[in-house]
Amino acid sequence: MTSNQESLRFSGHDTFHCKEQWILKGVQLIDNQGGLDIFKMNEAIPLLGVGKNMVRSIQHWLKAFGMLNKEDVLTEFANLLFLTEKLDPYLENEGSLWLLQYYLCKTNHSSIFQLIFSSYFSDKATLEFSEYQILNYVNRILVDNDQKEVAEKTFNSDFKVFIRTFVSPVKNEKTVEDDFNAPLLGLNLVSDTGRKNAVNQTVYRLNRNTQESISSDVFAYCLLNEFEDENAVSFDRVRKTVGSYLCLSNEGLEIQIDKLCEENNQFVYKDDAGVRQLQFKNNSNEFKNNMLKNHYGVH
Repeated sequence: MTSNQESLRFSGHDTFHCKEQWILKGVQLIDNQGGLDIFKMNEAIPLLGVGKNMVRSIQHWLKAFGMLNKEDVLTEFANLLFLTEKLDPYLENEGSLWLLQYYLCKTNHSSIFQLIFSSYFSDKATLEFSEYQILNYVNRILVDNDQKEVAEKTFNSDFKVFIRTFVSPVKNEKTVEDDFNAPLLGLNLVSDTGRKNAVNQTVYRLNRNTQESISSDVFAYCLLNEFEDENAVSFDRVRKTVGSYLCLSNEGLEIQIDKLCEENNQFVYKDDAGVRQLQFKNNSNEFKNNMLKNHYGVH
C-alpha cells in the first residue's frame, strides 16, 4: 500500500518521460517569470523551446521530482541545486540523480514510481514484474479504497513512461536520440530480463543492491528529509521508505547505515534484542542542508 492512497495519479506527463534538460529549464523559467503562471501562457512554448503538450509535461515532472511544493512554489531543494547555491544545475554529479530518484518516489505525484519501488515489492520474494502484474496490484488498491479502477489505456501510457525513465531502449531504426535522454537511465535501477510473460509482455527486474555510489551525505540528506523533526526511526521504516526509494537491498541498507554512523557521529545505530533503530542527534533543517552541501564540497 502507498502512504497516500487517496490521490494515486497515473497521468499528467502527456506520455513524455522527463528529459535531462527539462528540470533546469523549468526551474529557471519559474524563477525568471516569478511563478508557475507562466506555464498557463503561450509564451512558455518559445521560452522552453517545446510544444504545448511538453510544456504541460515539464510542469508535471517539476512537481514529481520535488522542485515545486503543494503551493506550486519552488522548493528549498530546487533552489539549492539549481538557483541560489547552484550545487549541480547540469546534473553532472551522480549524487544529484540519487536525490532525484528519492524525490520521484517521495512526492508520489507520479504514483507508479513509489508503487513499484516501495509498496509492490514489500511482500514479494522476487524482484521481477510486468505491466499486467502492476496494473492488477494498482486496481486492487483502488477497489479496496472504494475508488474506480484505472483505465487500461491510461495505465499503459504511464507504465511506458516508467520504463523509458529507467531502461535504455534497444538501438534500432525506430529509436531516436530523445529515447536515450532521461536523467535516471545511468543508475541502472530497472532491467529488461529479455523474457516475456504468459500474455507476451516484457518481464522487468528491479535491481536492488548495495548501490555503492550513494554517498553518506546524500543518504543522510534523504533520511533527514524523510523523517523531519524525528530523533529516532526503526530500521523497518527506513527500509520501506528511503531504502526502497533508493533501490537498496536489506544488506545494502545496513551497509549504508553502518557507513553513515562511522563517518558522522550525529547518527547512531542501535541493535538491541532484535530492535533496530537509527537515532539522529541533530535533525535541524540547517544540518540537513549542510549534508547536501558537504556532498558537493561546499562548506
